[in-house]
Amino acid sequence: MDVILKQDVAGLGVRGDVVTVKDGYARNYLIPKGLAVPATKSAVREHKHMAEAQAKKEDRLLGEARRSADKIDGKTIVFRAKAGPDRIFGSVTALDIAEKIKSTFGVSVDKRKVLLSENLKELGQHKVEIQLYPGVKAEVIVDIQPEGGE
Repeated sequence: MDVILKQDVAGLGVRGDVVTVKDGYARNYLIPKGLAVPATKSAVREHKHMAEAQAKKEDRLLGEARRSADKIDGKTIVFRAKAGPDRIFGSVTALDIAEKIKSTFGVSVDKRKVLLSENLKELGQHKVEIQLYPGVKAEVIVDIQPEGGE
């Protein structure tokens, strides 16, 4: 029996594959557990349609991410903070950076995509990597200056 896998199945295939399995395995295990559906003509046609739509969506998102990366890559964003001799009071967080990128460049960035090992607590310039999409990264320079523009 031919089935279309709805999820990855170890030793059988990955989501979306059309595989041939024994009738009992399909009827008693794969289909009842929601791991596969019978590969009828209409199901195969629907699967191809869904795969094409997903591919178009992925291409669109990748293009948007690349355009956003071009807008912000290598740019500097400035934060002013109350500071002591070399450290600031408080810190600059991933959320702060994401909001500043949105307000400055109009590029929406999820705070979880701002790759910081820890919050920035020192004056000066810091390179911060932004993961906009799998395989699409941009680097911004975060310049933390003391209040009063010293």
